[in-house]
Amino acid sequence: MSKVKHIAEFGTIWNGKDLKPENPVDSFDEIFLDDRSFQSLKGFVTENNDIDPIFSFHRKKGKDFIRVKNHVGIIETRRGTVIEILPKIYRATEKNDGSEVSYAKSVLLQMLRTLRNSPFRCIDQAHLHTSKMPLIEIFITVFLDEIEKLVKRGIKHYYSTQSENQLFLKGKLQFNENIKYNAAHREQFFVQFDEFKTDIPQNRILKATLIYLKSKSRSSKNISLINGFIHLFDDVSICSNLDHDLIQINGNNRLFTHYDMALRWAKVFLLGQSFTSYKGKHLNTAILFPMEVLFESYVVYKLKQQHPEWNISLQERKHHLVTDLNYNEEKRFHIRPDMVIETDTETIVADTKWKIIDENKPRNNYEISQADMYQLFAYGKKYGVSNLILIYPFSKSFTKLIPFDFGGSTEGNSGMKLRCIPWSFEDITNSHLTSQSSLPD
Repeated sequence: MSKVKHIAEFGTIWNGKDLKPENPVDSFDEIFLDDRSFQSLKGFVTENNDIDPIFSFHRKKGKDFIRVKNHVGIIETRRGTVIEILPKIYRATEKNDGSEVSYAKSVLLQMLRTLRNSPFRCIDQAHLHTSKMPLIEIFITVFLDEIEKLVKRGIKHYYSTQSENQLFLKGKLQFNENIKYNAAHREQFFVQFDEFKTDIPQNRILKATLIYLKSKSRSSKNISLINGFIHLFDDVSICSNLDHDLIQINGNNRLFTHYDMALRWAKVFLLGQSFTSYKGKHLNTAILFPMEVLFESYVVYKLKQQHPEWNISLQERKHHLVTDLNYNEEKRFHIRPDMVIETDTETIVADTKWKIIDENKPRNNYEISQADMYQLFAYGKKYGVSNLILIYPFSKSFTKLIPFDFGGSTEGNSGMKLRCIPWSFEDITNSHLTSQSSLPD
């Protein structure tokens, strides 16, 4: 495996063969790939841009380059080049100590562990302190921790009914079959018996994952653990039909609950299962996440943690935009705010937006999307609230904005106001979320 390269979202990936000097230096905002790795990534971009554009391909003055969009995670080209795409996090105090990559990776791990119903929730504080390790190695470590827990509770077996000729009496003698097959072989017995087996779909999937990760890991500790665990699955056959085994484990009963997290990790590794399905054979690995989803998950998690007294509803589908008078007055076009927050004194409707806005550009509407403003206006009207919030990431160009006034009035209040809140991952510049409460440091 080649040395891991790091790049921030919205960074630029160059084809190194087009550039001089011959050995350009990577930075967090741009990296340089050998031609074969670049072509591998270019093929992936071309084949997947119709699904969920993660990169964009460009050509300028005869030089090819690929621009990262708003996804983060891990990709590995066919050549074995590993690229970690990390979030672009602005810090209140600029630090030139070379810790930018380590800090961004630590924030990404914190965001991943807030995802509901995902294996990344297993990432704990101990793993956060290993942020200098490659991301894939951290994921492997967490998976192996889950395998260890599973082994301590016991690898599951099942009884399989077998019917066959034996040289000794075992289980139940099948009289009719015994007469049929053994009339001339009285030394044999046709019997039916239960055999205790570990060769079940769950164990085949986990064994396949361990074998796969043995070729991916570069940690001697992890490889040693993998070898030990593979040995425990000696009686389990090699998974020959992954799709079939995955179908077989759907609807597991409660006996397999302790397998759940390890199997979720297996799907991440074997299927690249994150949030988007990617196609093609241009990359060895693609585990990628849209930052909008991670940012929303993280903000919601932190608000619930810091304000347990608030009732926060997520992605509510309580209201519709219109009533269809043409057809039985049916409600149409669900509106789904990211959060509806009930405090002791008010109701707030809030959305998170992973986008850099600029408080110094009033003529460009501060780079705020007009569609986002329309969306929040609709929320305010339907929910009858006066307090609306858009939460953006803190950046050097966005630290504070005076609230916007929509004008007019709703029932029981003087009018709708919208505040744009900068969210700092350092928890030191988070502005007031409600008129009465603020986010604690």
